[in-house]
Amino acid sequence: MRRTKILATVGPASSDAATLRRLIGAGVDGLRLNFSHGSSEEHRAVLDRIHRLTDRRADAVAIVADLQGPKVRIGDLRPSPVRLIEGRGVTLDRRTEPGDARRIPVQLARLGGAARVGDPILLGDGAVELIVERVGDDELGARVLHGGPITSHAGLFLPRARLRTSVLGPKDRSDLELAVAGGVDFVALSFVQGPADVQSGRRALVRMERGGSVGIIAKIERAPALAAIDEILPLADGIMVARGDLGIEVPLERLAVEQKRLVARANAAGKFAIVATQMLLSMVDAPRPTRAEATDVANAVLDGADAVMLSEESAVGHYPVEAVTWLDRICRTTEDAMARGEVRGPSPPAPTASPEGSVARAAVDLARHTSAAAIVTPTHSGRTAALISAFRPAVPIVALTSQPPTRRKLALVWGVRARGVPAHLSLGDLRRRAGTIARSILRPDAKFRLVLTAGYPVEGRPTNLVTVLEEGLGSAVETGRRRAARRP
Repeated sequence: MRRTKILATVGPASSDAATLRRLIGAGVDGLRLNFSHGSSEEHRAVLDRIHRLTDRRADAVAIVADLQGPKVRIGDLRPSPVRLIEGRGVTLDRRTEPGDARRIPVQLARLGGAARVGDPILLGDGAVELIVERVGDDELGARVLHGGPITSHAGLFLPRARLRTSVLGPKDRSDLELAVAGGVDFVALSFVQGPADVQSGRRALVRMERGGSVGIIAKIERAPALAAIDEILPLADGIMVARGDLGIEVPLERLAVEQKRLVARANAAGKFAIVATQMLLSMVDAPRPTRAEATDVANAVLDGADAVMLSEESAVGHYPVEAVTWLDRICRTTEDAMARGEVRGPSPPAPTASPEGSVARAAVDLARHTSAAAIVTPTHSGRTAALISAFRPAVPIVALTSQPPTRRKLALVWGVRARGVPAHLSLGDLRRRAGTIARSILRPDAKFRLVLTAGYPVEGRPTNLVTVLEEGLGSAVETGRRRAARRP
């Protein structure tokens, strides 16, 4: 069983039913819709297609709506891409007609006030750089310092500007309503700068029908978010290490360090972390990744990432299914090496200062000391399963929940397999179902031990009990019980 999850972006290369079915069969755990591209009608159709393919699956597939956010983008180019030549002049303006290698339309109000003479302008992933030579009322004149190709709607970055923008603009609010109505499980907020942005996204969701069950992924791609990560994590369900724009905001030589730090902070907080951007970029055009890309994916697993994400590779690439297959192979091989002790994974975090955190640590310790085959945990919100996952146990985590949204959300949490159960089970019923469900996931003919967490009494109580079950003796027999961190 692969523990690290795979999130794949759906785009023109993968939005048809046949390719989506192949992606799911290849092992994707979540599908991402990038609302920076595509029309509302296209997104509705894809969401409906995904639900028809995934709603009845035992292994849930999470759906992530990635909002555009306050990113500055250029407009249409004809043709696209165009190549900017070093030393040549180029004008940036707010006119709506398509641009070319000499003129670039920019979707930014008060464009003339956004930069000064001598300021740099970065395009796309930062490889193309301009320098401002002239400032007008509604345009900028620039010279190309480092040329290269740029595409329509590529990002435009002004490193020295301090643009005051809301994390949810008018387009984002419209897209958010569409996404929630379409049954997404997570919303990824782009260009989060601090906890207030996550709170703003949460308030917008709560005001919507069905929005209260949608989780928030804070995309960490701005320098202020790095400084505020410990304030952001308690408010978000997870984070995305969005290395594209983050690699422009911080010195490129520090990007790997920041990735490791962000993943470790998320692990310690019991929140999932997704590592994204250019994981297997060469596979847009090639059937195999490069050696550097394979190493990059393996290092994300070693860092403790809950999930690794494909962007262009699955959205517009020629080999979307093969890219998922390679992610699966690399993750499995790296995890196997960690299990054998060939390489060292992340150090487990200290337990959170809560009864649930203490129970999670006790469950992991008990599973190790008793050689249990799995940890089974009933959960309403998914919090207990996420806390157990943070300690990276050597055995699978089987989450039992009566909440379909929780089952889908747990699809992105490291090492968790979620299954649906009826609400309000007694402790005896819970033990019996735990054994049956674990047996369906593990070897059905084997004898094994399970560690089971529960609330005692089950109805209305937080997780406060850990017990060991023996399977394969005709019924689930309790052989040991350890109560931990009971609330008074």
